[in-house]
Amino acid sequence: MDAVQVDISTPEARRDAFLFHGVTPAQMAGITDEQMQAIEFLASDDHAAGRYAEALERWSFLVQHDPWERRYQVGLAHTLQQLGQWESAGRFFAQALLTDATDALCAYRAGECLGAMGDLEAAREAFETAIQLSWLSPAHAEVREAARARLDQVAAEGA
Repeated sequence: MDAVQVDISTPEARRDAFLFHGVTPAQMAGITDEQMQAIEFLASDDHAAGRYAEALERWSFLVQHDPWERRYQVGLAHTLQQLGQWESAGRFFAQALLTDATDALCAYRAGECLGAMGDLEAAREAFETAIQLSWLSPAHAEVREAARARLDQVAAEGA
């Protein structure tokens, strides 16, 4: 089977390549998968070491260059959360949840962000969703327990 040639010679052609052919900005810029993986490794390492400003820069680069990759959305969201940028973090967690509607951890993290912004009713709903989703995978048992604890906390605060 022959590879399809996609025109990226004009801004309009790049837009169409992105929207209709799944060509990422990274591919248009000639950035390889290996290079993207190396940047992801550095972003994860920065985050783990508490270098959130550096991690934010790297995760932002990754999301800008491959917005379809869910891991990058989650990494950016978690870094934004660590920086106290609750609204932006919540939006990226929600985007990641749209690409995998079974991710209990994303629902939980979104609930944390909503709670930090003072939207206790939405936080309660997010924690309830996290609990429901956690039953889909045994790997999410810890998320279920954390969400239950947060749900109790939110209920005590009046939501």
